[in-house]
Amino acid sequence: MAETQQSTNLEKPPPGVVERYFKKHFRIDLKGKKYEDQVVLTHSNRVCVVCIAESHPICSEKKEVIKVDFEVKGSNRMDNKMSGKAKRGAQWLGPTAVLCEVTCSDESKYTLYCCVKGQLVEVNENLITKPCLLTEKPLGAGYLAVMLPGLKHFDKEIAQLMCEEKYKKALEERSTNVS
Repeated sequence: MAETQQSTNLEKPPPGVVERYFKKHFRIDLKGKKYEDQVVLTHSNRVCVVCIAESHPICSEKKEVIKVDFEVKGSNRMDNKMSGKAKRGAQWLGPTAVLCEVTCSDESKYTLYCCVKGQLVEVNENLITKPCLLTEKPLGAGYLAVMLPGLKHFDKEIAQLMCEEKYKKALEERSTNVS
């Protein structure tokens, strides 16, 4: 009996950093674009990590990302220069502000958004030289940006997102509607 329990424990890997320390919140069909879902990972310290959801066409269709461009609408998100504890100089962005544009090898293009109102703490500059991270590790090294919602508005911002349970139900509804 002890051998069975040990083998069962070995088969299931321990939870990763995302599962252990972050809660997933989702924005689906952003700006009316079907299936272009994004996820916001929230930490107990109220820092938000913006990523693409695994249901986004970039991931679900296993597209080859060839370019991630943080220069959008005359503003380069990589020029975000902030300093100090109060994050002085950080760009304040709304939930529908464009973070970046992604180009895939099949010439499809996707616009990715902030998802929450707050200060842009950093963008993932690694995506410039390694755009494949977006599909290989969308909830890890392929994150888009780190946002810091105002502390007074954090709960309100997160309440506008969909919890993981509702998101899974929405995915089920999508699959039954397609069938």
